[in-house]
Amino acid sequence: MTLPPHGSASTAGMRALAAVDRIRALADPGSVQPVSVELETPRPSPHLTRWGIAAQDDDGIVVARASVDGATVLIAAQDERFLGGSAGANHSDALRRLFEVAAAERPAAVVVAAGSGGVRLHEANAAEWALARALSALLDLRASGIPVLVIGAADVFGGTSVLACAAERLALLPGVRLGLSGPSVIETTRGKSELHASDKGAVAAVFSADARAAAGHVELLPDTAAAAREWITQMARDSMPFARWAREMHDKLGERLAAWDEARGTDSLQPCGRPDAIPANLAALFASARPIDPAGWLARIGDGPNWLCRPIGAGTFGPREAHAVDAALLAHVAPAAARGPQALLLIGDSRGHEVSRQAEALCVSQYLAHHAAVLALLRAQGVRLHGLLAGVGHSAEFFANVLQATDLHALGDARVVAMEPAAVARVTRLPQADLQALIENDPLLGQPIRHFARFAGMDILSNADIARLGLAEDERGQVR
Repeated sequence: MTLPPHGSASTAGMRALAAVDRIRALADPGSVQPVSVELETPRPSPHLTRWGIAAQDDDGIVVARASVDGATVLIAAQDERFLGGSAGANHSDALRRLFEVAAAERPAAVVVAAGSGGVRLHEANAAEWALARALSALLDLRASGIPVLVIGAADVFGGTSVLACAAERLALLPGVRLGLSGPSVIETTRGKSELHASDKGAVAAVFSADARAAAGHVELLPDTAAAAREWITQMARDSMPFARWAREMHDKLGERLAAWDEARGTDSLQPCGRPDAIPANLAALFASARPIDPAGWLARIGDGPNWLCRPIGAGTFGPREAHAVDAALLAHVAPAAARGPQALLLIGDSRGHEVSRQAEALCVSQYLAHHAAVLALLRAQGVRLHGLLAGVGHSAEFFANVLQATDLHALGDARVVAMEPAAVARVTRLPQADLQALIENDPLLGQPIRHFARFAGMDILSNADIARLGLAEDERGQVR
């Protein structure tokens, strides 16, 4: 996994380079070095042999220490040539460890040259958990004052798009696409009338770097190492405090929603979902809680330090829902944290993130990333985050919400849908009977909570146990 020495500057564009060569192109000549012995150790996936896939020693991600214009940076480059750059468990763990090294060493910035289709389906449960931890580590690093900069050097989709949007600044090279749900997923879910995946013009109008930049979602960089190096230097120099960034981004995302509605003559409160009625199995938890915001996303137990975020239920988590929840958290929990220790319980049960052309046009990845950033801001302010999976933990909503908590719990009948069965079937080509058996019994692909819990160390509770999760104080009156 050792990087080759820096050679002469490549005249090829960044997109045409292999992952290791992208690092060399970004770095000052002769400055590329290993990050640590731990991160230089081969990390081939142990989960690919069963699928007849040869593992790669770096698991599709290269990391290095280098300098850019004389400033020390840590760099990661995803390899889209290996399984589409998919983020397997070891791939994501390398990202997490890189962010943790940066937190200890305090470089000028961490740079990620991104190119990934998202969580690796072949390792669904392990991979989703590992990428969620990497997202938390990225945001905790930013909260500590180290900028994270992402350059989309190849297509960035799925959970990796959320990770990319969690950076302080995100730039795409020409020809790169960015999205949470890809065109084929939208077509399958909503029909060709929503988005025809083979219509290149329609797809480009939503996902392309040009469209994203025109809409103000990202910056557009020329496909040269010189332009990328200049951008890194400037962005690291112009970095702003995380708390200020979080509030400014929240306002920007709100303005985007308002502009969308104004352009279409729609009501900004519609079709913003409201949480469903409190399920019977959560009634004891909410018995002494009162709603705080008009939509009912946030509740507080009495006037104490304990807050509850209600589950989405039968709806999906899209730009409007994420922004509404974040507005409540910033308006109420963040100010309370300035007065003393607080605890927030994030309750998960949903049909996942919103899959639609409208959500992608608004850049739903950015809204989910910002939700995770708001949770990181609260974490940095000393708020204890608890997560409870009370029903279905589905795709990116689960990843960017409940899995960002410090303490994780689940009810025994909860399920995790890291990947839809249709996606599993498309990739594995397994007979339906075999696929159904995997969905129930396989540690990596299985949906019953016992499978995911083994990777995440979740505390599995009975319905009778959950009332105590609303109590953030122990017997000494201290917030847990």
